[in-house]
Amino acid sequence: MQVNTRNPLLRSRDGRAILVTQAAHALAQGMLTVIIPWLILEQGGSASQAAIGLAMTFVPFLLLAAPAGLAGDRMARRPLLATALAIGGVLAVGIALLMAAGDLSLPWLYVAAFAIGSVRVFVDAGMFGALATVASRDEMMPAQAALAQAFNLGYFGGPAVGGLALVLGAGFAMALVAGALAIAAIAAISASARLDERAEGAPAPSVRRGLAFLFLSRDLRVLTVTGIAWSLASGAAISLAVPHLRNDLGVSGAALAAVLGAGVACMMLATPIITRLDRRHADETIIVLACAAYVVPALAMAAVPGVMGTALAYAPLMLANAVCAATLMGARARRVPRSMQALAGVAGRTLVMAGLAAGAALGGLAADWMGARGAYLMVGAALAITAVAARPALMRARDRRLRSRTAPTRS
Repeated sequence: MQVNTRNPLLRSRDGRAILVTQAAHALAQGMLTVIIPWLILEQGGSASQAAIGLAMTFVPFLLLAAPAGLAGDRMARRPLLATALAIGGVLAVGIALLMAAGDLSLPWLYVAAFAIGSVRVFVDAGMFGALATVASRDEMMPAQAALAQAFNLGYFGGPAVGGLALVLGAGFAMALVAGALAIAAIAAISASARLDERAEGAPAPSVRRGLAFLFLSRDLRVLTVTGIAWSLASGAAISLAVPHLRNDLGVSGAALAAVLGAGVACMMLATPIITRLDRRHADETIIVLACAAYVVPALAMAAVPGVMGTALAYAPLMLANAVCAATLMGARARRVPRSMQALAGVAGRTLVMAGLAAGAALGGLAADWMGARGAYLMVGAALAITAVAARPALMRARDRRLRSRTAPTRS
């Protein structure tokens, strides 16, 4: 297939090892988004305590992104990935053993959730660092798209797997999490020593200098601001799906799963779409197109009646979401030296996750005020404004980048 020969992650053994590691790790993390709140509720915790437990898995990104990124740029990636994934597996087994002994308390669950989230930060750092050894700067966009697709497949499919596993007991569910992390570790170790390579002659900068470069560089700043605006609107759009389907349309659990599943399935088209667009358009143009493409399905979610119409609107909405997320990450990676790929990737992931969380909260408040349909209208308007407002700055950044490529060099 054409995609297999062109995408660097599909044509090499190391690239395939990265994809398997990403998918298996994301599957474990997706399962935990269901299992951790379930365990807290089983211990007699409230809904708010369950939400705090889930949030504890994301807090480490805010605290550990910089040191983890530095580790991903300076350390050998295979030992880093294998060690972090092994620690995650041990934590999962430990939770299962505490459950079997009846010693699993709410404070221990919070500690375990934070520890598992910390593992995820270092795994992400190792993954971004490893990606830079397989994909060249020109190949970074399709490579990021394939990596994002592996993540989406695992992370969004994980809750369904976790929910089914809970039918057989929480201990069995945690064993599955440990098994997924073990598969991810084995895949990472199976890669060649090439993944351990670091940029020659360009040591990773200090955390302070690295972050200053990421957030003060003019073109990267444009991408960052655009990404934050997109993630706020995207977080709201995704969080509104369940309230809209349940409260406005009154759908059953099976219909809800079908609509959400259609969205996940449509996200799998992101990689071939980005690969094709990347051959014809600049990164900045793709970002504007993706934000603009988000507007129509967001407005359709507010207007179409029935479950079928909602599924037909939600699927392209999630596709636009996947295209925009991967393009923003790929564009950032193309503008960052190889010695800073892990730091840049984790910093970008942290900003996106913070934006999605804040957007989900804003979407909930908007839904309480104007209903889910009204909130979707607000999301569509916000994305339209983002596309229009960001376009001039992105196009100027594109022109500067193209001029720097074609400028004559002094002999």
